[in-house]
Amino acid sequence: MDSSGDRMPLPDADKRSPRVYTLAQNTDLENMAFATMQSIGQPINIEELNEDELRRLVLVNLARLAVKGEWDGLLSAGGATGSAFFLPSEDLISGEMYMLTMNAPYGASDTANYEVNNEQARFGNFISPKSGTISEMEIYVSSAAASTCNMLVGIYSDSSGVPASLIAYATFDVTSTGYLTQTSFTGDALTLVAGTQYWIAYVRTASQAFSVTSQKKNHGPVYGIGASPSSMKYTVEVNSGESDNALPSTYPTGATTPQTTARLSLGVRF
Repeated sequence: MDSSGDRMPLPDADKRSPRVYTLAQNTDLENMAFATMQSIGQPINIEELNEDELRRLVLVNLARLAVKGEWDGLLSAGGATGSAFFLPSEDLISGEMYMLTMNAPYGASDTANYEVNNEQARFGNFISPKSGTISEMEIYVSSAAASTCNMLVGIYSDSSGVPASLIAYATFDVTSTGYLTQTSFTGDALTLVAGTQYWIAYVRTASQAFSVTSQKKNHGPVYGIGASPSSMKYTVEVNSGESDNALPSTYPTGATTPQTTARLSLGVRF
């Protein structure tokens, strides 16, 4: 603004842009392609002479994005799809473990010991932080089962915000404590896409008590269903009689119940 409080236009705003507006003429914002913006912006140098053109380029692209509901970069970094959530870079550190239930946007860092007592599968959602194929799953057993018992941990695809089909699952022998890893899976390859929602489901195969590390209840996301704030639900459980002590091949819509159960802490490597 100037000293009188009036807004000042861009320098030479009353003049027709010799490049940006000329090359973008006769094109409406909704149909303006990324390639068009790229061709306009590629030759513009960042120097005082072209400051006005750079401002116009950004202004036109912001208007285009507001209409199209997307974000593409202007030059070589543009045109890629991505997530609306904050996620780690796919190339952050090769081989590191991702804690799926602690990643944005649904994760929480506080953990607790949780006694697994469900004979039916329980589901919790996550957003994949990376594109790739999972090669290893890991859980932590803090209290072991007294006799033969396995914990099945599976990953399901998503359909319109609910679990869909079981992609693959790992089998953990929970008769010992500590970090348990599994590199062998039953089902298809666990190939995930960054920024896409999936679901983790787990169930015990026998009525044996054991405990695993989970996210603390009240410190993670809720489904917004409950009689009061203190009764909000954190996971969804398949109802009794639906694939007891096993993971269903497909999510039985209409045969599930919201639960206050904490979400399993599951680490994976790609």
